[in-house]
Amino acid sequence: MNRILRKVLTFAAVLICILLVIFGFEFASVWTGIIFAVLLCAISLPLEIFASAIPRSLFELRKISETQSRILFVVLDTTATLVVLGVLDYFMNDVSIMPVSAFIIALILALFSLTDFNEKLLEKKRR
Repeated sequence: MNRILRKVLTFAAVLICILLVIFGFEFASVWTGIIFAVLLCAISLPLEIFASAIPRSLFELRKISETQSRILFVVLDTTATLVVLGVLDYFMNDVSIMPVSAFIIALILALFSLTDFNEKLLEKKRR
């Protein structure tokens, strides 16, 4: 089971690396790209949870509207991912990221996460 999980994670990391290279990221080796992708996912996940908690809480307290909560989520998630990309770029010498590419990737990831955020928001709204 452990080998299967490792192969699935490696495959997913390679796919993420291919996507990042298309957007202008540069890696010294495939292994560096895999490490980068795994670290990106591992660090971004807790920040995404935090970024989704704030707009949902404000929406539940009726401080902001549903549309405003979605916009706030996209802004917070994009910012969090940009920070993670910047930190990884700074500390990983074998990785080169252009700021425009980092912004585009962060925005794309936030928009993909928006569907999950909408589902959670609709759950809270139904209650």
